[in-house]
Amino acid sequence: MTKKIVKALAFLHQAGPDQAVTFHPDGTALSYVFDETWDFSGHAEYKVNYRTVVSFTKINISYRKEIQVTLLHFMQQRYKQESERATVAIVESWKQGLVNIREALGSSDWAMLSDDRLYRRFKHKIKQNVVSKNLSQTLVDSIVRVINTLRVLGFCNRIARGKEFRAMVIREKEQYIAIPIGMYQPILAQALAVVEKYHPYRHTINHAMAKAEQIYQRELNRKCSRKDNSSKLGAVSARFQREIKKFSHGVPNFSITRNGTELNRIISACALTVLAFSGVRLSELLSMSKSSYRETGAKRIPTLVGEETKRLGHVVHESWQTHPVAKDALELAYDATQYLRDMYHAENEANFQSGTITNEKYAMYKRQLSSAFLAVKTTMRSSAYVASGMSKKFTDLIEFWGITAKQADIEEFDRLNPARHDQMKVGGTLPKMSPHDFRRSFAVFFKRYGFGSSATIKFQYKHGNIQMSDYYANNAKLQAMEDVLMDRDLLHLMNEEAINMGVDAYYEIYNESEHLGGAAGERIAKDKFERLSERGGQAYFTREEIEVLVRNGTLSIVRLPSGLYCTNKDCSRISGIGEFSTGKKPCEHIVITDKQAKQILKKTKRLIKKFRALNTGDKMNNSILIALKQKIKNNEKDIEKFNLAFEPFSDKVKGAIKIVEV
Repeated sequence: MTKKIVKALAFLHQAGPDQAVTFHPDGTALSYVFDETWDFSGHAEYKVNYRTVVSFTKINISYRKEIQVTLLHFMQQRYKQESERATVAIVESWKQGLVNIREALGSSDWAMLSDDRLYRRFKHKIKQNVVSKNLSQTLVDSIVRVINTLRVLGFCNRIARGKEFRAMVIREKEQYIAIPIGMYQPILAQALAVVEKYHPYRHTINHAMAKAEQIYQRELNRKCSRKDNSSKLGAVSARFQREIKKFSHGVPNFSITRNGTELNRIISACALTVLAFSGVRLSELLSMSKSSYRETGAKRIPTLVGEETKRLGHVVHESWQTHPVAKDALELAYDATQYLRDMYHAENEANFQSGTITNEKYAMYKRQLSSAFLAVKTTMRSSAYVASGMSKKFTDLIEFWGITAKQADIEEFDRLNPARHDQMKVGGTLPKMSPHDFRRSFAVFFKRYGFGSSATIKFQYKHGNIQMSDYYANNAKLQAMEDVLMDRDLLHLMNEEAINMGVDAYYEIYNESEHLGGAAGERIAKDKFERLSERGGQAYFTREEIEVLVRNGTLSIVRLPSGLYCTNKDCSRISGIGEFSTGKKPCEHIVITDKQAKQILKKTKRLIKKFRALNTGDKMNNSILIALKQKIKNNEKDIEKFNLAFEPFSDKVKGAIKIVEV
């Protein structure tokens, strides 16, 4: 054992109970090394829903102090070397790594890791734990980092290789879900309907819930002859229910319950709406109040301002482009829960005055109370005042709305989420639904149903109650907006989705579609036979080859709102958004696949039906009918080479002075 290791291990026995580990902003001690929890609230202004403590209560008491002292050494060395205090997330990761190492090693003598025989036994134990405890790749990576940190700080002479530990992890890390469009549309339509319905009643809902809380507190404070507390609470609940039935509030389809079931659904729909029309993270959503909505610049661009939280643990105010419906959603969520804000504010003040919480906790809770999204169930609230458990709330909400998957949804789900293949069944619902799934879905629809550029949003949702096309088809150049910034991580996510979209599109074009239409499609088809012959009938390009070409810019593609592909990456055409062609001649970069040809045929049948409904002889409809006929005939030209059965359209416009044949 080297002198360095002996010196490092001696450190484990030197720390006393009065050794401070976290501090107030003025430098005074906030937590001590052997405290059951370490409070980091004085170290930084964390995101609004951030957990600012590291707890040691679940660590075996027989070696808890060794873990705490080692963590103290980690923290001191980090501050000495980088002049930066470790964040809660870093310390939590170190703690988890140390605990798993201690359990597998059977000792807090970290020098044992230097012994090759003991290290092999240690790795075997870790591998067993990966299987028996289903350890994640993230946790295994933290074990590797902690071993290497122990080496750097002189506790052992072992270098851990990430590759050998990651190979132990069986389960594949699953990507966040991209929601199939067939389910995404009704989910948003339902959420928007809730916002639209209850926004005018937001203050009424707040007054009703406040009144209900007053009734409950009054009944709770009434004297009860029975001493048994459970009986008392049962009697209180019964009296509360009787009183509530007498109370009329005037809000349609809204039932008052103390656990806030109905209110929770409304608030969850508001949260879902803001997430879907901004792409923000959950912590950023929870930082928003009803004043977070702004309209900036000469064009009055709708934006949201919140606390962006991926800047090395520091809070930075950031902006996201959104739709005006976000304003209504934030107002509804905020105003309907003002009674909770008043209750929580009084509680926070009382705790501060009594010395129950620190200055930093008090300030943190004040920030939380500015959020539009508060914890509705007062009896189930954790230490935070902001809403929690959003994933379960969203999942329950979608089940409540009865939104289930069709076969087309399953196919799209498996295509967009290959790591989750077979997790969704026909008639079932989404396997999970977290706030971050909306972030990925935002990026997917931005790319796959837009024009493929981070500079443009062009996509139409077909909602019956609120028209969203002005948001998705406004052709706003995000890079040109001096007042609007989209966070780097979201842009990176969009760029990756653009690459994934390009790979999927070209794989379909090259290897899955028997026929190809459109000018660019015909050029590719001519080249296909020769290349397939050269490769012995194998794939035109493998997915790996396509990805290389997409990433280096050799291949580029854009999916138009019509569903067709355009191989011109700078395409700015809006062909297919409406029923009529916008160009005088077909785009030379268009590619039509077998799947798209079938979609064109379906659209053509709908256009024919519309034509015949309008073709009554009314001359006022002539220009519309002529344009419809032109679109129908153009569609027929696009699909005539796909061996699809259809009867050529030959109807004439009734009552026209001069029939324009196409």
